[in-house]
Amino acid sequence: MALANTRLDPPLDAGISLRRGRRSPWAMLAAVITVALTVPPLLIAAAQTPVESTFSGYVVIARDAYVYQAIWREGFAGAWLFHAPYTTESLPGVLLYPWYLWPGHVLGAVAGPWLYHGLRLAAAIALLSALWSLIGELFRPRLLRRWAFILCVLGGGIGVFVPSGVRLGPLVSQPTEMRSPGSSVADLIAMAPHLPWAMALMCWIMVVALRSRRPGKPGELISGAGAIIGLQLIYPQLALLAVVVIAAWAILTRRTRPAVYALVAGAIQIPYDVYLFSLGRQTPQALAVIRSSLDVGDLFGFIVLSHLVATALIVVAVWRRRLGGDRLLPALWIAGITAFMFLPGLSGVLSRSFMASSIPFGLCATPGLLSLLRKISGRAWRRRLLAVGLAGSSLYGLFSLAQPYWIAAFRLDARAEYEPAGEAALLGWLAPRVGPGDAVLTSYLDGIFVPAQTDARTYVGHPDMTIDAARKSSQANAFFTSWTPAQRQAFLLRNHLDYVLTHDPATINRLDQDSVLKRVADSDGAVLYTLR
Repeated sequence: MALANTRLDPPLDAGISLRRGRRSPWAMLAAVITVALTVPPLLIAAAQTPVESTFSGYVVIARDAYVYQAIWREGFAGAWLFHAPYTTESLPGVLLYPWYLWPGHVLGAVAGPWLYHGLRLAAAIALLSALWSLIGELFRPRLLRRWAFILCVLGGGIGVFVPSGVRLGPLVSQPTEMRSPGSSVADLIAMAPHLPWAMALMCWIMVVALRSRRPGKPGELISGAGAIIGLQLIYPQLALLAVVVIAAWAILTRRTRPAVYALVAGAIQIPYDVYLFSLGRQTPQALAVIRSSLDVGDLFGFIVLSHLVATALIVVAVWRRRLGGDRLLPALWIAGITAFMFLPGLSGVLSRSFMASSIPFGLCATPGLLSLLRKISGRAWRRRLLAVGLAGSSLYGLFSLAQPYWIAAFRLDARAEYEPAGEAALLGWLAPRVGPGDAVLTSYLDGIFVPAQTDARTYVGHPDMTIDAARKSSQANAFFTSWTPAQRQAFLLRNHLDYVLTHDPATINRLDQDSVLKRVADSDGAVLYTLR
């Protein structure tokens, strides 16, 4: 490892890949191995399936996976606009989740775990490929690219070691990744398909911006514009962040072509942003099931606890003046993320910008790592420092890759990972008999299975996709445990509920004695009722 070779540190504006268009076998192998590590937890979870249960096919954020499966079904039923399936209010269709809804017209017939994980693995490969292209635009030496790849993919801080927070005088600092997952690429690739797809588009937008600083192929600019549109349809706040970052970089570095690209990209976003703004003003309930922001902790928790090693290396890079020119782009990316997350007035709707923040932190940390290594004279000590730096930055990324194994082995989300076999059989029986106009009542959280396996809606299901979920959960619990037959009948009629599904023996005994309900089907201890 010839770290003393001055060619490892090219001029800041000479970060153009001499081998652009060629894929590195090392990067391809690293990407395949990283993505492949997300598959075994599914096999472990399947092997741990409890008796009289069926495995859902999902481990990481399993509850959310059912939402996307339900949207695929909605698209296959002919919908082009999103209608929330986990709430019974009559809401207008809105242009949301098109990445699931529109492909559902073709793929909805096979909506389920195989489709979900197939698209997730493809999205993860696309993300890692786009990330490698971005790294190639910023760093010429092969070693620097590999370090940057590790820092970006496995980057993270010490948040996992301080889950209860760090006290700073009267304040308690919370690391971002312990409040909301997704800050590390290693974390993101095990989650829902649209998340790695979004960050793949984000990276490609940055690649096109960097390549636009010189005359290039029109196809690349067209692909960049398409990536802006695609990203906006997933997360508008990330598309806005990309435009702001590119525009700021173009202005500070006095580059005309990137400035024009940012201007065009910004203009492309206006129609959809106007649509969402007017929708929020005129029919706010239509967006009531969309979480516009997440709990992302605080500034200290994000900069220090969540990116400790990378932040220290960035300080070195700033001190050594290694973040100018093209590398100013990821530095501004970090600044934009931080502003979107914590500035008053912005954080309420733009806080999701923290996703895959390990990428810009890793890109900015790489020149700092090189500068630090150059201060060490002995090759052996350089290697030790390099190993410590990469390992220290990778703690959370390695934890993210290991966490699904822990969830699967110990069934930590069993109510979403597994479904009672009888309930699954009844939903299979019900599926061809119901449509979007029908609604099913189940106990809280069991409702996540209903729209994912039938075209019916549910009164209460996914906690974030159900309007007023706490109140509805309490009502559903009272329906099954304490209400009189008259109260149950009035509740079903008032909320236009067609079926009642339960697998609890005590509840079944109670409802069997209810004169207003009748059994229509039963299987393996689960019973489906309707009004007489």
